[in-house]
Amino acid sequence: MQALDAGELIKQFMRSAAQQVYVVTARDLGGSYAALTVSSMTSLSISPPLILICIDRSSRSHEVLTQTPYFIVTMLSKDDEWVSRLMAEPGDALDKLRRVNYVESRYGPMLPGDRPYLVARRWAVYDGGDHSIIVGEVVDGSAPPMRCPLLYQNRAYTTVKGC
Repeated sequence: MQALDAGELIKQFMRSAAQQVYVVTARDLGGSYAALTVSSMTSLSISPPLILICIDRSSRSHEVLTQTPYFIVTMLSKDDEWVSRLMAEPGDALDKLRRVNYVESRYGPMLPGDRPYLVARRWAVYDGGDHSIIVGEVVDGSAPPMRCPLLYQNRAYTTVKGC
């Protein structure tokens, strides 16, 4: 077996992991928007209530997300594959948000509908190599039950058995 470079090894390893798909949205104090699809999101702490997202430094949304006071993480269902694909496209964040008929909240732009979401106040930003690790303190949200989450595995969208 030929040895892989460590970066390729990580990619191949993570492709096998089924990961929940999220959309992250934000508006900074200057009025610039962020909207992108992510799978690198996790809870970090319950007390205080912290989550983290990892954002590629080359992302058009990177600067907004490292500067915004709040960001919103929305969990997608299997019916939201089109939203995930749209938010993963390159392009203007506000234009993408308009295409999903976003709602402007006091914390920033939100996806419409009854989806699980968390609002986080930016707590810290750490260097993560070619990504930034953005930690947020959860200050609001909603967690309606989701039966059929949108997952990404082996470069394809999927969901859980029985959906």
